[in-house]
Amino acid sequence: MIFGTAAWFDDYMKKLNESADMKKAGKGWGVDWNGDFIFQVDEMPIEILNKLPDDIPDDLNEVRKKVRDLLDEFGDGNTVYALIGLKDGSCTAAHLVKNPDEVEVGFRLMGSYDNWKKLAKAETDATKLVLTRKMKLKGKMSMIMKYIKATVIMGKVAAEVSTEFPDEMALEFLG
Repeated sequence: MIFGTAAWFDDYMKKLNESADMKKAGKGWGVDWNGDFIFQVDEMPIEILNKLPDDIPDDLNEVRKKVRDLLDEFGDGNTVYALIGLKDGSCTAAHLVKNPDEVEVGFRLMGSYDNWKKLAKAETDATKLVLTRKMKLKGKMSMIMKYIKATVIMGKVAAEVSTEFPDEMALEFLG
């Protein structure tokens, strides 16, 4: 699945809900308070996809089309937003949103595509990215710290999603 697409978030939600570790670590999360997130992915790699010639393999052309469609439908420039609903160890929603200000959430996690990619590959976790200021977090930090294990598991679960990264596919083609 192409990172950042509706299909990717569908699978992410499914995997979060299948995770016994998430159920345990997230127990109490969002109960009597808003535990939902906006994931903000900045700098989606459309430029490199647009540099590809017209005569590329069908699979790569399909990836380019999906990223273009994603940005056309849900993008704000090169930024996309997803609502991740979390309550009591379960994921209640995981879908793209056009305007993040139209949904009420308790948290907003913002970062570049490259840092989201590191997170989705389990090369790091969100806590480290926030503490090193490579990602920004808005929301009640005390609740994040109380459920730090659940936030780490969220990153590990993202790495379980079979993911294709459009920039890597384009670079591989360009050689």
